[in-house]
Amino acid sequence: MRKPKITGKKLLHLLLSSSLFLGCAGAAAAEEAVVNGAQDEQAIEAQASMQEFSMEEYVVTASRMPTKISETAAHVTVIDQAVIEQKSIKSVAEALIDAGVEVYYEGGSVGDTGGIILNGDNRIIVLVNGRKINVEQRLEQNNLGYNLGMLPSVDSIEKIEIVRGAASSMYGGAAVGGVINIITRKGAENKTTAYSEFGSWNSRKYGITTGGSTGKDGKTSYMITAGRWTQDHYEYKEHQTGDVVKMPNSKFERNNASVRIDHDLGKERTLTFYYDHLDEKAGSPIAKPGTIGYSAFGYPYDRHDAAAFRDINQDNVALAYRWKQGEDITNNFQIYRNNYRLNWYMGWYMGDYMSISRYTDKEYGVEWNQSRPLGKNNRIVGGFDWKMSEIDDRSAPYPENKLRTLGVYLEDHWNFAPTWTLTGGFRHDDANKYDSENTVRFSLNKEINNRSNAFLSWGQFFRAPNAITFFRGWDPMYLPNPNLKPETGDTFTLGYNTVLPGGTKIQASLFKTDVENALVWEYPNDLITGETTSYLNNIPKQNKRGLDLRINHPLSDAWDMVLGYSYLRVKQDRQNGLGEQYDIANSNPNYYQAGFNYHQDAWNVNIMGRGATGRSQEAYSSKRYWVLDISASYQVNEDIKAYAKVFNLTNRAYETTYLWDTVGSQPMSSRQFVFGVETRL
Repeated sequence: MRKPKITGKKLLHLLLSSSLFLGCAGAAAAEEAVVNGAQDEQAIEAQASMQEFSMEEYVVTASRMPTKISETAAHVTVIDQAVIEQKSIKSVAEALIDAGVEVYYEGGSVGDTGGIILNGDNRIIVLVNGRKINVEQRLEQNNLGYNLGMLPSVDSIEKIEIVRGAASSMYGGAAVGGVINIITRKGAENKTTAYSEFGSWNSRKYGITTGGSTGKDGKTSYMITAGRWTQDHYEYKEHQTGDVVKMPNSKFERNNASVRIDHDLGKERTLTFYYDHLDEKAGSPIAKPGTIGYSAFGYPYDRHDAAAFRDINQDNVALAYRWKQGEDITNNFQIYRNNYRLNWYMGWYMGDYMSISRYTDKEYGVEWNQSRPLGKNNRIVGGFDWKMSEIDDRSAPYPENKLRTLGVYLEDHWNFAPTWTLTGGFRHDDANKYDSENTVRFSLNKEINNRSNAFLSWGQFFRAPNAITFFRGWDPMYLPNPNLKPETGDTFTLGYNTVLPGGTKIQASLFKTDVENALVWEYPNDLITGETTSYLNNIPKQNKRGLDLRINHPLSDAWDMVLGYSYLRVKQDRQNGLGEQYDIANSNPNYYQAGFNYHQDAWNVNIMGRGATGRSQEAYSSKRYWVLDISASYQVNEDIKAYAKVFNLTNRAYETTYLWDTVGSQPMSSRQFVFGVETRL
C-alpha cells in the first residue's frame, strides 16, 4: 500500500495545533466564574434531572475526563440506569432507539445483528468502560467492527454516554460519526434481581444480576450478570402481498455473562477487573426467500453439512488501574484481551454448496490517559492506545496475520474567557500495514448560561481497513481486495443545547462530513458464472450533510413528550463521468420520532412512533415507513414489576438496510408481543 505524503496543508495544521498547546500552557486568565442559580433555575434543573440529560451533569466520554455537558462542544445524550429500569429496557439497541439514536438491523431480529448511526455515519467507536470493543468482525455487509448483539447486557450497565460528532483525535479514525461509551455498574448494596420474559415466535429471555461488597471494610465490590435468550424463526410482512410469512433459518440462541470486581487500594487508587462472555448460535438466512444471497438451511446447529448458520463465541477481559481522580486530574491505565471466534457456515447458494468461513480474532491492547491542569483555566489530556490483532483464518490461512496499531494523542482545553472554551487536539496513528498519519481537531464552546451552550467543532480523520479486510480468506460471496486505501477526510459540527423555563430541553446540531477513498461494498456479477458477488472497494469522494433536532417537553408531573427529526443527504462521486450521485442505500434521509411517556405511582407507559421518508425505491420496498412501539410496566410491590411491550404495533412492512443489490431483501420483523416479570430475590 502506497504511503501518503504529509502535505504542506497537513504540516500547517500540525504547527497550528502545536502553537495552540504552547500558547494555552502559558496563558494566564481569570478564574472561571461560577453562576449561582436562582430558585426558578433550581426548579428547572430539578425537572430536567428526570429527562435524558442535565446541563449540569458530568460526562467523561467527550474529553476522557469529567466535564459538564454545558462545557462540552458536542451533542451529548446520557441514558442512565434509572431510565433503563423505569422503562424495562432489555437491550442496548432498545435503549439507543428510545434516546433518539438511529439503529438499523440486517433483517428482522436475528440476534440483534445491526449497527448504529450518529451524525449520519455508521463509522463510530463503541467503548465499554472506556475500552474500545470495535473488534475485527465481518458483520455481513458492514465494515463496522462491532455488532449490536455482542454488546453487554443492560443489566450490567450504569449509564450510556452518546457523543455525536468527530472524536478522532481522542479515539482514532473510526470515530467519524461519534462515540458511544457503555459504563458498567459497580457493586454497591447486596442485592440480587432476576427477570423472565416471553413473547412472539417462542422468544424466551432470562436474566439474573447480583452485586454487593465483601470484607469488613467493604473495599471490594462485585457485580455479576448472566442471561439467556432463545427465539424461533421470526416473521415479517411481505410488502408485495401484505401476507405475514416466516423467515426460514432465523432461529437463534444466545448466552451471556459478565463479572466486574472493584477494589479500593486506598489513597485514591482503585483496581477494576472486568470480564464478559457471549456465545451465540444462529441461523443466517442472509436475505429473504427469492432474493440474492438467500439460504434456507441452517438447523440443527450441530450439523456440519447444514447451510448458512453462524456460531459465535466472545470472551473479553480487562484490568484497569485508576489513581487520583477528580475534576482537574485523572489517571487511567488499562490492559485488555478480546477473543472473538466465528464459525460461519455459508452453505448452499444458487444450488451449490459454497464454503465455510472460520476465523478467530485475538486482540491484545493497552490504553493509558492522564489529564493535568496547566493553570487555573487550562487542562490538558494525553495518552496512547496500542492494539495487536491476530487473525487465524482457518478457511484460508495467510503467512502474515497480525495488524499492530498505535495511536498517540494530546488535547488542550483552554477556558480563555469565563464562558468560552477552546479545545485543540492532535493525534498520531501508526500501523504495520500502512503508513503513519497525523490528524488534528479543534472545537469552540460558549456556555451561554447554566442552562444553555453553543458549540462548533472540526476534525480530521484517518481510518484504515481493519485486520479482517487484510487477512480474511477468499470465498465466492466476499472477495478480498488487497488494494484498499485508508479513508481520510474531515467533519464539521455546529450545535446548540438549552433547557427552557418550564423544563423543555432542546438539542440541535448541523453536520457535514467529506471523505476521500470511502470504503463501500460493490456487487458485481461474476464474468464466468454470472452470479452476484461482493467486495469492499474505495470510491474517490463521498460527502454527507445533515441535521439533528431533539426536543423533550414535560407536559405535566406525569406526562412528557419527545420529538425528534434528523436529515441526511449522502452523495458519492466515483469519478466515472457521472458526477455526484445520491447514495440509494441511505435508509433514513428524513427520520422522525415522536413519543409520549407517562409515569405516575406504580405505572410507566411509553408510546413511541418513528419513521422515515425520502428513501430510494431502487433499494427499499417503499419511499417511507412508520412504526409504532408501546410498552407499559406496573410495580406490583417493592420487589416485583410486570411489563408488556408491542413492537411494530401497526404491522408495517419495511427495511432498514440495503443488501446484495436487491430491493427489499432485508425485511424487518412484523408485529411482536413481549411480556415479562422482574423480581428482587
